[in-house]
Formats: sequence, C-alpha cells, structure tokens
Amino acid sequence: MRTSLIYSIVLSTIVSMGCEEDPKPDHYFLDGYPELYFINQEGNPVPTEFFISDLNMNSMTVYDVLDHDLTLVNRKSKEPYSGFIRTYHWGIYNIEAIFEEGKIHRLRYWHPNRQLAMDRNYISNTGKAWTNTGALSITWDGRETQTRNIATGNIRTIYNDSISYYFNFDGELNYYSTRTDSSIMQYYANGSPRFLFPIYRNGIRDGVVKRWHPNGQLRAEGQYKNGVESGLWIEYDTMGNEVKRLNY
Repeated sequence: MRTSLIYSIVLSTIVSMGCEEDPKPDHYFLDGYPELYFINQEGNPVPTEFFISDLNMNSMTVYDVLDHDLTLVNRKSKEPYSGFIRTYHWGIYNIEAIFEEGKIHRLRYWHPNRQLAMDRNYISNTGKAWTNTGALSITWDGRETQTRNIATGNIRTIYNDSISYYFNFDGELNYYSTRTDSSIMQYYANGSPRFLFPIYRNGIRDGVVKRWHPNGQLRAEGQYKNGVESGLWIEYDTMGNEVKRLNY
C-alpha cells in the first residue's frame, strides 16, 4: 500500500511538472511561446483568444486587442513579460508584438510579399493598415477609425463609439449615424432623418423602425417584437400619402 501511494504521488508530480514545463499552445498569437500566458486583474489565467482577435475590416484582415486589462506573464516566474512576440497566423501573416511589463505597446504584421500590413501603437492609440500593394486602407487616431477607398484613396467611413460617417465614391458625405444603447439613428448629409432601427440584443431585434424620404417625409414605420415584425406597418410616398398597410 505504501509503495502504491508513493508511486501515485511521484506519477502525479511528473504529470504536473510535464504540464507546467511543456504546455501545448492553443492560439496562433502565442504559438511557439509555451512559457507565456495571459492573466486578468485577479491573477487568473485567461485564454489567449480573449486578448486578441482577427477580423475583416475594409476587405482586409486586421488584428485588434480585445482586452487591454489582461497581462502577459511568464509561466514559471509569474512576472510580467517585456519583449517581442513573433509568430504566424494561418502560416500567412507574420505578426510581431512588443510588450512592456506585460502590456502591449505595438502590434505589426506583414503580408506574404513582405509588404507591411498594419502598424498600430496602443500607447498613443494610433496606427495604419495597408493592402498588399501598399495602398492605405485604414487609419486609427485616438478613438476614431477611418477606412479608405482603395481605388481612389478617398475616405470611405469614419466612426467611433457613438457616431459613424459614410462617404460616397467621390469622398462626399452620404449619410451619418448615431448610436445609443438600444438603437441606431441615421441621417442624410443635410442632417434630416434617414433611418431609425433597434440594435440586436442576444440575437433578437426589439423596438421601433422608421425610414424617411430625402425630403424629410416619413417613408415607413413599424416595430419589431421578439425579432420579427409586429403590429401595424405603414409605408408612405414622398407626399405623405399612405401606399401600403400591413398587420403582423
């Protein structure tokens, strides 16, 4: 019994040491860096995908930090990491990140042809992204993001947490929208209302919907309930005359 107990303890220790010494990376960002991992403000381990994500923006892949409160630490010493992270995503994008005291300072990546794709500074909250031909696609300036028309170089969109601007092919303002916790309100370039619709919550849209003609006349009104059209929906022409009425 005593031999079995000692064997169990030794085996358990070896397994624990093996997991500590050689953990398998499960995310592209820390692929090749098994000695590093992220923790939250309470010191608890957090999956790497909670820290960074890839997304499509202006028809190209960009990378963004999801939670700036997470800290990158050494698995053995538990000390915050300072230095470089260099890795690949899909074997295509060459990613480089610079950390100081566990916090990200700079994030860059390159296209397969070695053209710089993104250079973002998280201390100043500024940065740029380019296509694989070197055309400027996206810029970040403080809390504002701008996307550009690749063909013309004209601004395509400007947005932040509360307001977004949308431009046509020639770079002229087409419309803009403001956002609240429950709805998005769009306006024509001259400031007249364009579209009011509720924001999805848990995959369900609830609330009032309204659309206006460019001349300011109400075009349609109705509401969603539990994600579907509900009650009376009415459409109007540019003179305000009712042209359609539907009951849901």
